[in-house]
Amino acid sequence: MTAVRLQSPITGWATPLTDVPDEAFAQGLIGDGLAVDPFEMDLCAPCDGTVVTIHRAKHACTIRAANGAEILMHIGVDTVELGGDGFETFVSDGQAVRAGDKLISFDMDKVATAARSLQVIMVVANGDGYPIEDRVLNCEVKSGDFIMAVEGEAVEASSSVSSDADEVATKDVRLMIASGLHARPAAALANAAREFFGSVTIELNGKSADAKSVVSLMALGTAYGDTLAVTVRGPGAGETLEKLTAAIAAGLGDPVFEDEQAVPAAAAKKATLSSTPIQLADDLPPFEPGQEEVLADGTTAVQGVAVGAAVRLFHAAHQFSEYAEDAGSEKQRFEQAMAVMNDRLAAAAKGEGHASEIFEAHRTLLSEPELASGTLDLISNGKSAEWAWTNVVGKMVAVLEGLADSRMSERAADLRDLEAQVLGILTGHDPRATLADFPEGGILVADEVLPSELTAVPRGRLAGICMAAGGKTSHAVILAESMGIPTIVAAGPHVVRVPEGAPVIIDGPTGAMRVFSSEETQQKTRDAAAKRVKQRELNRKTAHEICYTADGVRIEVFANLGKVDDATVAMAEGAEGCGLLRSEFLYLGRASAPTEDEQFQEYQAIADAMQGRPVIIRTLDAGGDKPLAYFPIPEEENPALGVRGVRATLKEPELLRTQLRAILRVRPYGIAKIMVPMVTSVTELRAVKAMIEEERVALGRDEPIEVGAMIEVPAAALTSAQLAEEAAFFSIGTNDLTQYGLAMDRGNPALAPSIDALHPGVLRLIEQVAIGAAKNERTVAVCGGAASDVAAVPFLIGLGVTELSATPAVIADVKALIRTLNMADCRALAQSAVTAETSKDVRALVADTGA
Repeated sequence: MTAVRLQSPITGWATPLTDVPDEAFAQGLIGDGLAVDPFEMDLCAPCDGTVVTIHRAKHACTIRAANGAEILMHIGVDTVELGGDGFETFVSDGQAVRAGDKLISFDMDKVATAARSLQVIMVVANGDGYPIEDRVLNCEVKSGDFIMAVEGEAVEASSSVSSDADEVATKDVRLMIASGLHARPAAALANAAREFFGSVTIELNGKSADAKSVVSLMALGTAYGDTLAVTVRGPGAGETLEKLTAAIAAGLGDPVFEDEQAVPAAAAKKATLSSTPIQLADDLPPFEPGQEEVLADGTTAVQGVAVGAAVRLFHAAHQFSEYAEDAGSEKQRFEQAMAVMNDRLAAAAKGEGHASEIFEAHRTLLSEPELASGTLDLISNGKSAEWAWTNVVGKMVAVLEGLADSRMSERAADLRDLEAQVLGILTGHDPRATLADFPEGGILVADEVLPSELTAVPRGRLAGICMAAGGKTSHAVILAESMGIPTIVAAGPHVVRVPEGAPVIIDGPTGAMRVFSSEETQQKTRDAAAKRVKQRELNRKTAHEICYTADGVRIEVFANLGKVDDATVAMAEGAEGCGLLRSEFLYLGRASAPTEDEQFQEYQAIADAMQGRPVIIRTLDAGGDKPLAYFPIPEEENPALGVRGVRATLKEPELLRTQLRAILRVRPYGIAKIMVPMVTSVTELRAVKAMIEEERVALGRDEPIEVGAMIEVPAAALTSAQLAEEAAFFSIGTNDLTQYGLAMDRGNPALAPSIDALHPGVLRLIEQVAIGAAKNERTVAVCGGAASDVAAVPFLIGLGVTELSATPAVIADVKALIRTLNMADCRALAQSAVTAETSKDVRALVADTGA
């Protein structure tokens, strides 16, 4: 390491960054350093080096020192708004300078009148690898006096590029998208930058962002027409710079507006519902033994029944000091905690199924540059490791929760999980430690359960879960479902009243939790639960047999898949095919679309794993809650009603054609079928079929491929007879059909109790699909959540559904139930359901069947 001693760039009073009246600077978001309250008007070079950039508003300059540290000097706060008025520059980008050379002069009176502060802020903009070892604070400094020492690797100064490893490239590029770097384009740029080994920084208005951090990019506060200074350092910097600036110029997936008059006027921030944990009152008295209490407001997230003793897990705020005496030891404690956390996530990510995916995502999130660097900067300013960590994560969570992008909100929930785990390591009060001793058959009663906490319970000990808050699509619920653990969410604030060890019953069919039930009621429930476990074991023994109703009607039971590993699990559980392959897994989290060969290899691997059984591949369902960084869909007021599904892919025909070719190449011919999402009209389906036919002929495939339509909107259900003339089969996506049929956002936790596919209105839509399909002898499948709800199976079959595509874990139970049913009873049950008043009335129709 080589230390560069920096001179004060101006005469004045040196102060800590925390004195700067700008949150980004004061919290070290831009970089570590200090500020100087100036006594004169000339800003000079603090060291020998090269001018990286002079900002277009002339109020900021960045110098690259001999050891690679980039020293940003920013004159005043909010001075960018002066547009250069009152400033004069004496150097230009790329110019070599000597320590003490004049860089900028400014009119102190004019700037002081217009700005919130006249302070000259001096920070290391690429501070991750360039720690500050010494600095002068709280005293007068003269221009040229020592003020700061910055460590870093030595760099040859004789040429601008001494080797590939030292290559540096800088270029300005205009941002021509309407809303600046909001979540989607920021994610696109971060993903693209992460593919490069070296560093990528972007400067705007005196702020510098690590281009590999989504949050850092959004914190720049960019707008339409801004000029971004992009700097790339490392092997292949020039080539990488061209790719990144070309991507920015192309809009990063958002439309580009060359004419400012064409830019939509809009861009007011949209409010979104936060998934902030429910507020639980501390003064609610606990439930007392002797009287049964029923918490009936919950929502069933994972079906099932369980009885056990309550194990409480309510997250209380940690108490710790804001300040620490020894910054060195605090840094060491924090770095050790992060190392432990990274090792923990790496081990968890080596598991199987959904848990592996979730913890790999957490591991990626932990590497967000601002998390560690922001925390270390605050520690350097005297803060404790605990305070610094919670402060940095809290601000990042607030940014993400304020965005109208569901993926960013999910990342906020994941960040809270990471915050709790690292804090637990630092304080020695890690909830995971107590969960390792979780009692056999216990029921976890909590405000909200985090994925890391759920996986900390030894496998097989957890009988059920009840959360006061939470949603049906949270990561914890996904894990609980994969483990087959009955789970109730959104049960309300009275959950806090359940005492430790109290006997509780999780009643999945009703979404209720019973507390202090009689021993007789508990025993009856235990007996029923044990009977279910025994029955499930029997069900799995016959799961691989072909499925018929008791009166001989063939009902196919397929599996919903998202990747190759899912296919292996599905086969073990008795799946007769794949009724829905969500191809989005190939497209999400990338800077560019997957190639035809990449897609073909994945589809073929899944087809091979299914051993000759049908594989129905849904074409890319982009947009809505699945935005893609490289897909040109502008930010929408209501994405669920916007450009998504087939609407989106028809706007990008080459992207769709690439996927169609990959599917057409799957062998053996006939095993793969194509399903088109979010179809609303015959015209859309015909357009896709025309593309398929052209690509089929071009590939020399003789046999046609079956093309079906997903029925997810009421319009498609009501015009199913016309659609059936073009579609070879239908598959009903009950999650979206319920959302659109009931006009309820399925991602809104406040509406979770009311969103039920067994609502009589939704069942009538399903009935209409079956009627329309029958006119053309088309198969009707259900691939949405209702197919995995055992209670819904008799109704679906009675309405005319002949194929169910479910989550692999319930296939054995679904098949076993079907074998006990006869069509006459199912039809009668279905007719009673469509004339019922509510979904609860519908579920009551089968409450005594054990389904």
